[in-house]
Amino acid sequence: MIDNFQPRQAYLRVLWGPDASNMTQYLNPDLLSFSYSDKDGDEADEISITLKDETGKWAGSWTPDGGMVLEAYIATGTPLSKGPELYCGKFFVDGIDFSGPPRTVSIQAVSIPLAVPIRRLVKSRAWESQTLSAIAKTIAEEADLEFLFDSDDDPQFDRQDQSRENNLKFLKRLCSENGLSVKVTDKQLVVFSKEKYEKKEPVATVAVGRSEVLSFRFSQSHSETYKSVTVSYRNPKLKKKGCAGGEMFDKYGRPTKAAPASAAKADIFDEHGRRIKTKKTNPAVMEYTATDPNADESAQDFQWKKRATSIAEAKRLAEAKLRALNAKSITGEVTVVGNPLFVAGEVIALSGFGSFDGNFYIDSATHSLGGGYTTSLQIHRVKA
Repeated sequence: MIDNFQPRQAYLRVLWGPDASNMTQYLNPDLLSFSYSDKDGDEADEISITLKDETGKWAGSWTPDGGMVLEAYIATGTPLSKGPELYCGKFFVDGIDFSGPPRTVSIQAVSIPLAVPIRRLVKSRAWESQTLSAIAKTIAEEADLEFLFDSDDDPQFDRQDQSRENNLKFLKRLCSENGLSVKVTDKQLVVFSKEKYEKKEPVATVAVGRSEVLSFRFSQSHSETYKSVTVSYRNPKLKKKGCAGGEMFDKYGRPTKAAPASAAKADIFDEHGRRIKTKKTNPAVMEYTATDPNADESAQDFQWKKRATSIAEAKRLAEAKLRALNAKSITGEVTVVGNPLFVAGEVIALSGFGSFDGNFYIDSATHSLGGGYTTSLQIHRVKA
C-alpha cells in the first residue's frame, strides 16, 4: 500500500510577480486544471495553469508578461488538519494560450529563466586538466548560480572541447557521457549521480488492488538490451605514423594478447594462393569493453568511437554508456491518488504486480489538480 500519506483535499497556492503577490484567492475560483511536471534532471520542470475566462480578465489586463515569476505550491489536508505541502518551485512564464468558446486561458511556465546566458550564449573553448566538478563549478559561477556536486565519482579530464555550444548543452553532454545528470533552477546548478540516487530507500510502497492506485502500465524490452559496450579510442602518446589497428583490454583494464607488429608484415594467402591484404597495427588505437554479466547472450553489442586519453577514462565511458542503454529495459507508468511525497529522483517499491515487483526510480512525476488531485509517475526498475 501507499504508506505515510493519504490526502483528503488539495488546493493550489500561487505567488505572482516581482512582489510575490498571493493570487490564490483569484485563481482558484477560475481554476480548471493545474499540472506540475517534475523531471529528475537534464530537462526543465514545467507548470501549466488553465483558467476559465468568462469576463476576459485573464486574457486582458491580468495576463502575465513573458518571463514573469510564478511560485506554486500544492497544499493538502483538511480545514481541521493541515497536511504536507508540495513546493513546486519558481517558474518563468513561457507561453499563453487563449481559446474558446468557452473562453479559457492556459499559462505555461518553466523552471529555467528564458534569457540567461547559460542556455543562450554559444561558446567555444578548451577545458584542460580539470575535473568534471571544476568545469561545472565554473559554469555555475559564470551564471551566478549556487553549485552542488552530489556524486562519489569526479571524472578527471586531460582535455574537453566546447565547440559552439551553450554552457548548459555542453555540461549536459559531458555529464551524460560520464554517467551523471544535471538539474538547473533559477538559483542552483546540481550535478548528481543517478546511479547513487537509485540506491536510496523507497519513500513509500505502492500495492496493486488498493484504492490509491488509479491505473498502471508496464513495458519490458528484450530487443533493445545490450550485453557490452566497446569504446575505441586513440592514445596520442602512442601514436605512430602510417599505422592502424590497436590494443585491447579486458573488463579489468588488463591488456589482452595481440598479434605482434611483425605479423602484420607477413604475407597471408588464401586457398587459391592469392595474397590477402592485411592492415598494419597501431598501438595508439585502443579498445575497452564493458560487459553486463546479467544480460542475455542474445543481447546486442554496442560499438562507440570516442576520444579518451587513458584506459581509466575509456572504462568510465563504456560502463556509463552500458548502464544508460540498459537502465530502462523495464519501465512503467503509475497514476495514484495525489501524493506530495512522490517527486523525481526518489525511489518507490511496487508490490503485487507479479514479475514487475521491486524498486523503481521516479524519472518524472506529474502532479495534477482539476476534478481531484492525482500524481502520475514515469518510472524504471532498479536493483534493490
